[in-house]
Amino acid sequence: MDKNVNPPLVTVFMAAFNGEAYIEKAVQSVLDQSFTDFELLIINDGSTDRTPDIVHKFTDPRIRFIHNDSNRGLTFTRNRGIEEAKGQYIAILDCDDLAMPDRLKVQTGFLNSNPEIAMCGGQAITIDESGEQTGNLNVIAGDKDISPELVFHNIFINSTLMIKRSAMVEAGGYRDYSPAEDYDLSYRISIHHPVANLNEVLVAYRLHGNNISKVQNEKIVRAELRIIENIHTNLGIPKDENLIRIHHDYSSYRFSSRSSKEFLQVFEALKLGNSKSRNYSVHIFNEMLFKKWFILLRHKKEKRILPLYFKSRLFEWQFVTPKELRKVFKQAFFRNLPLKRQ
Repeated sequence: MDKNVNPPLVTVFMAAFNGEAYIEKAVQSVLDQSFTDFELLIINDGSTDRTPDIVHKFTDPRIRFIHNDSNRGLTFTRNRGIEEAKGQYIAILDCDDLAMPDRLKVQTGFLNSNPEIAMCGGQAITIDESGEQTGNLNVIAGDKDISPELVFHNIFINSTLMIKRSAMVEAGGYRDYSPAEDYDLSYRISIHHPVANLNEVLVAYRLHGNNISKVQNEKIVRAELRIIENIHTNLGIPKDENLIRIHHDYSSYRFSSRSSKEFLQVFEALKLGNSKSRNYSVHIFNEMLFKKWFILLRHKKEKRILPLYFKSRLFEWQFVTPKELRKVFKQAFFRNLPLKRQ
C-alpha cells in the first residue's frame, strides 16, 4: 500500500491456519462489503495446506497477505494483526465465517456516531460446512451499560467484533489465555471503555467439527477460571479457589452443581467488591446481580424462595417488578398443591 495514500478507516483482520476449506468465501464476503474504506489483513500462521494459493488468486489491492515465520499460534497472530493494522478500527473475521454485506457499514456508522464506545459486536446466524443456515446465535444487545455482563460471560461473538485499535493497544493486546483470549481482551477493554452489541446480524458463524469450542473444552475452562480470578482481583475480592469455581459454575449455567447459598456467596462477594472498587456503576451492577439471583432461584425451583429472595443482601425494592413478585409468590405457595381432578 502506498505510504502517501490515506490509511483505511477499517482493517478487517483474518488469522489463517489451514483454512483452505472456507477461506475463499470468507475473503469474498469482505470484498463484497457495501462499505469500501478498508484493508483486508490476512496473516498466514504457517499453513501447510492450500490456504496461500487460494488467497493469492485474489487481486484486489485492499488485500494485504503476510506470513508468520512458522506456526506461532492464534495469540501471537492476533497481536501481530494489531501491530500491522493501518485502520482506526479493527474488524475481526475468522477465516471460516462470512461477513454480511452491510456489516462494516453498520458498525462504522455506529462507532462514528458513538465515539465513547471502544468496541461493538452483534448477532449472527449459524451455518454448517456447506453454508446452509442452521440457526441463530444471539447475544445480549445494548449500547449502554452491558460491560458488567462480562463479569459472568463472554457476551461477544468474536467474528462480529469491531474494536478501536487504540483501545486494543491500550489494553496490551491479547494475552496467552487461549482459547479464551478474546474474552480476556474484551473484559479488559470494558473496564476502561463502554462496549456495545448491536441487534443486527453481522456474520454467518460456521459450526463444524474443528471449532475450538468443541475440541479444546478443558483449555477453555482453565482459561475462564484465570479470567474469573482476574475479575475478582480487579474487584478487590481476596483470592479464593472455591469461590472462583462456584463463579465459573454459574457462568457455565451449571446451576444444579451447587446450592443456592453457595452461589449467594459469589453474588455477595461481587456486590461488596464493586461497592468498594467502583469498577461499574453500583446501581447497574447491583441490579444485574439481583436479576441473575432471581433467575437462579426460579431455575432451581427453590422451595424457600421467599427468605432467599427477600432476605438476601442482594435484595433492594427498587429492583423488584410486579411480574417477578407474582412469580415468587406463586413458586412459594402454589408449586406443591395437588392437581385438581377433572
